[in-house]
Amino acid sequence: EDGQLMTFGADGAVRSWDFEKINMATMSDSSSSRFEVEPINELLVGYNVCLTSVVRTCVPDSFMWFAQDSNGTIWKLDLSFTNTAADPECLFFFHAGVIQGMDVSKKSHLMATTTLDRSVRVFDFVANKEVAISRFNQGGTMVCWAPPLVNQSGGLLVTGFEDGVVRMLELFNPQRLPTPSRGPVMDAELRLNQAFKPHNAPVTAVAYDRNGEILATGSLDCTVFFFTVSEKYSPIGFILVPGPVKALEWSPHFHSENRLLILCQSGHAVEVPCPDPEDHESTKTFQLQNLPRSSFRFKSIKSKIKRKEREEKIKELKKAGITVPEEEEEEEEEEEELPPIFIPKPPSPLCCGFYSQPGQFWLSMLFVSQPTSTFTPPSIETAKQKTEKDSLRREAEQKEAEMLKHLLELQKTFKEIQSDNESLPEHILLKPQVLEPAAEFSCSTTLQHKEGSTETASGQDIAELNKCTQKCHNYLRNIKISPLMTNLDFILG
Repeated sequence: EDGQLMTFGADGAVRSWDFEKINMATMSDSSSSRFEVEPINELLVGYNVCLTSVVRTCVPDSFMWFAQDSNGTIWKLDLSFTNTAADPECLFFFHAGVIQGMDVSKKSHLMATTTLDRSVRVFDFVANKEVAISRFNQGGTMVCWAPPLVNQSGGLLVTGFEDGVVRMLELFNPQRLPTPSRGPVMDAELRLNQAFKPHNAPVTAVAYDRNGEILATGSLDCTVFFFTVSEKYSPIGFILVPGPVKALEWSPHFHSENRLLILCQSGHAVEVPCPDPEDHESTKTFQLQNLPRSSFRFKSIKSKIKRKEREEKIKELKKAGITVPEEEEEEEEEEEELPPIFIPKPPSPLCCGFYSQPGQFWLSMLFVSQPTSTFTPPSIETAKQKTEKDSLRREAEQKEAEMLKHLLELQKTFKEIQSDNESLPEHILLKPQVLEPAAEFSCSTTLQHKEGSTETASGQDIAELNKCTQKCHNYLRNIKISPLMTNLDFILG
């Protein structure tokens, strides 16, 4: 516009250039491959801004633009480049990227979220507004509100980060937390209470035990760390598990034992009792080597289920008084082979799990199908040929069915002719040599059909039978019409 070229960059700046000057540029020095030019105007939106998309307002003769920031911001920009131009205005502010962790407070209508954009945010979902935000040097991977048993104000957040650090964040001024009887929080702040680094990989799960005395943290480094809960959290120790930790679940209050269920992304489930802080001395190592554990890995039982279903079906038939021959049972077993037991490598990942009755827990697993051979899609020409062949095959089958139906009708008509011929006086009966060829043909085709022969009667054979039958039928009709006629010599064509 007006001979200017506008550029929007990942450095958060908007610049305008003289397009004619760039278009008419020539290289004064043959050894140089660059042509340098200074921008006409420049606007720096922000130092942590990465502009990825812009659109101009639809208002005529307006210099207002809307820009999208990949860090989660929508900006309103005045690109008139005058002394009276308005400063960049932040219209909306969101998370950038996929939400990695989210948890809802059990005491108020607050929701905490975190992503890899290195921010932790708290929202009031009743007032539909953002309450607080805090930024860090590493991206967040999970967030969890501490239960009221641990923090009565309901403002303590346990957050995990991709560098293995766990931070305890408390919502400042907790007496103003939103409750059903109070208004929403207008201004709040997340303050850091404590930080510790129990892992060397992203933190994926945290969980308080049922008494609020132990905190467990899990990570992709295949470890679970335990801490005592107090004003300042103290480490107890860690255990190694078969795979990266997916989730942690403590047993509920109605269980006699306080146990932790550890779900791994490798498909393993590990159960350990709650560690006693006094039983372990952390002078040499924090690894809890003497902590007992139970590890579970699950295999396919599809073949066992199908076998059991078949046995129950045979029992029901025998109970109903229907005899099932042993040979038939053996044939069925030979025809329907049991599917091979399929154990995926790696095993089916665990999605979630929880305790039910004492000594029991439920797991949700991701289904992994048995791998099959690679399928190469046919070409258009091959698919066309296959369609034509299928069409011709269907037409042939239809014609064959029509011919067989016609043949059966002719056989029925010929039997009626034989019956009518036997009821006539002897001097006007059809001679045996007249009926014999058609009778032989009719019997042979009937036998072929009963024996399931793949060779069917041809169209010429059916035409001959039809011709013979029609002549016999006409002869008998004439006999009935002219009973005084004498014996006629009937000859096949």
